[in-house]
Amino acid sequence: LTSHPHWMKDALLDAVAALPKVCEHIEVPVQAGDDEVLALMRRGYTVADYRQLVARIRERIPGVSIATDIIVGFPGETEAQFQHTYDLLAELRLDKAHIARYSSRPLTLATRRYEDSLPHEEKERRRRLLDELQGEIAAELNAPLVGQTVEVLVEGKQARRERWYGRTRTDRLVFFADDADWLGRMASVKVTWAGPWSLVGEVVA
Repeated sequence: LTSHPHWMKDALLDAVAALPKVCEHIEVPVQAGDDEVLALMRRGYTVADYRQLVARIRERIPGVSIATDIIVGFPGETEAQFQHTYDLLAELRLDKAHIARYSSRPLTLATRRYEDSLPHEEKERRRRLLDELQGEIAAELNAPLVGQTVEVLVEGKQARRERWYGRTRTDRLVFFADDADWLGRMASVKVTWAGPWSLVGEVVA
């Protein structure tokens, strides 16, 4: 479920919490952790608004995982403004962060109004710093899952390594090896290894 922060009303959050068919995972893009950059992006909210939204989501949906999207190198983004984004990501400790470098898109307001003056190398440096930070956060969040049994909806099988893979209710990628045909089925998997981007386990009878 991906929504603009303005659409994340309490009624929607309560529905996610109450309905068994809806998984406890929400993606709510912040895009930047600096109010001036958010204003240039015309996002319509502040960092404080986003921080309060994350707190509301966690309060209303027990065990929720939250993912976000971030753009680095928006036209005019200073080093200090980027640091604000870095600090916000470190503070909120979200489960996932999809991080992209800004690139000009034809006919967009940003392309018409602002010059894309930040060098590609600097954008990549900022992206890499956020990616490394998120990797550390995700590894710490996933580590306690070792030894636990998780429910996995199996999506497919890796031909090369002959491992099944699927997602938990909180959108964590899980791999396991088993001779049975698990495609499209629910598997109970005991986690034996946890990394920042995936889990490995074994099927529990």
